Amino acid sequence: MLVSNQRGSAVTDFVLVIFPMLVIFSATVTISLGSYARVVLMDATIEGARYSSLADQDLTSGILKTKQLISSTLGSSVVADVQGSRLRVGELEAVRLVSKLAFTGLPGTSFLSVSSVATREVEY
Repeated sequence: MLVSNQRGSAVTDFVLVIFPMLVIFSATVTISLGSYARVVLMDATIEGARYSSLADQDLTSGILKTKQLISSTLGSSVVADVQGSRLRVGELEAVRLVSKLAFTGLPGTSFLSVSSVATREVEY
């Protein structure tokens, strides 16, 4: 009777497979969280620029709206740096918002930056 020496092979196989699987899993989670944060940041910046371009609103209200949307979606511990400016090209007036979000604890890119421009309504 031939007895093969298979003792401990399950543990070896487990160790050889678990580390690549953990790397793939953590990369998937990191990419998913980064993509979600980017989409939230982009939507909030677009909405804030649109809101501040209304005839009865100013630039500060758009910045506050953007910060409120980001903190309500990503959590109150997330702090975004939102800056705004007014642009004028001939008779056209526009509002530009730039939002930056810093990441801590995630490997890779340390911040996201999104900008949005909306034309201002004309007051009659």
